[in-house]
Amino acid sequence: MAPRKRPETRKTLEVVVRPKSKRSRSPRELEPEAKKLSVQGPGSSRLDSGRLWVELSSLQVPPPCRNLLRALHHHKLGKAAWPSLQQIGAGGSITGLKFNPLNTNQFFASSMEGTTKLQDFQGNTLQVFTSYNTCNFWFCSLDVSAESRVVVTGDNVGHVILLNMQGRELWNLRMHKKKVTHVALNPCCDWLLATASVDQTVKIWDLRQVKGKSSFLYSLPHKHPVNAAHFSPDGAQLLTTDQKSEIRVYSASQWDCPRSLIPHPHRHFQHLTPIKAAWHPRYNLIVVGRYPDPNFKSCTPNELRTIDVFDGSSGKLMHQLYDPESSGIISLNEFNPMGDTLASVMGYHILIWSREEAVMRK
Repeated sequence: MAPRKRPETRKTLEVVVRPKSKRSRSPRELEPEAKKLSVQGPGSSRLDSGRLWVELSSLQVPPPCRNLLRALHHHKLGKAAWPSLQQIGAGGSITGLKFNPLNTNQFFASSMEGTTKLQDFQGNTLQVFTSYNTCNFWFCSLDVSAESRVVVTGDNVGHVILLNMQGRELWNLRMHKKKVTHVALNPCCDWLLATASVDQTVKIWDLRQVKGKSSFLYSLPHKHPVNAAHFSPDGAQLLTTDQKSEIRVYSASQWDCPRSLIPHPHRHFQHLTPIKAAWHPRYNLIVVGRYPDPNFKSCTPNELRTIDVFDGSSGKLMHQLYDPESSGIISLNEFNPMGDTLASVMGYHILIWSREEAVMRK
């Protein structure tokens, strides 16, 4: 049954850079090892908080210009007035957001109000691409291609819709039996589309040859519903996250057989933003939030809610990030294009991890 809109009860999204406030914490959070930002994982060397960024910076690159996250932090500090964006109230959510590649002052957003829109940062709706006009159906995922100039979005009953940048619908097909949790266009071959679903499959499609629900190139069965399917930055790998305890890496040389199966606790919970693993933009690394599960084989007493970094080739756990002042479950992680700043979503907070901040801590 689709959630109904409730009276507006808003809670402000916060951008946090090393929170300082003291608050009561559980004994689990006060474990001795929780005093360190970086903790040791199986097969990993013991590293301090700055070491990860040192290792990632072996290639010399100029310092990045101010990114959106830093701008958000400035707005939070009151250095500028952040524009008020349109909100849909309690019980609703934005399920996908992508910058307009043709105008970065605009963004596409899919939501539980049943629309996929193009908006600007003044709160204006510039164009409605899809709309159901009912609370029974909504859109769950979104991606955009600059080269092909198309928008693709998936809904809660298995449909995937392809549109051009002018909003003209190219096709609308039911590609899955249940909700389409994620759609992703390959960054190097944007005619290649991956769709993930709670029907326990990920499917790969050639947009040039889509004729119906059976015209997929590959169907990748999973043991559990799937939260996400991300192509790597070079387009040669596909990273999937299920709703239980497995991360998979597929290779373009053999899409239908996973190259790596990584056991990892990130079970689904109704009131928690689904946990999704993501790629580092420059290195073959995977980053994902940990939700300790007592039923998970390798679970240890007082296990921390860390951000785990895996080697994308071997599946080996390389690093774990943790801040005892921000010990909630990390659902989403995203690096900036330079790969030297990481944004993590923890409930109503955005945590910023950067090399600059790590050096300042020393």
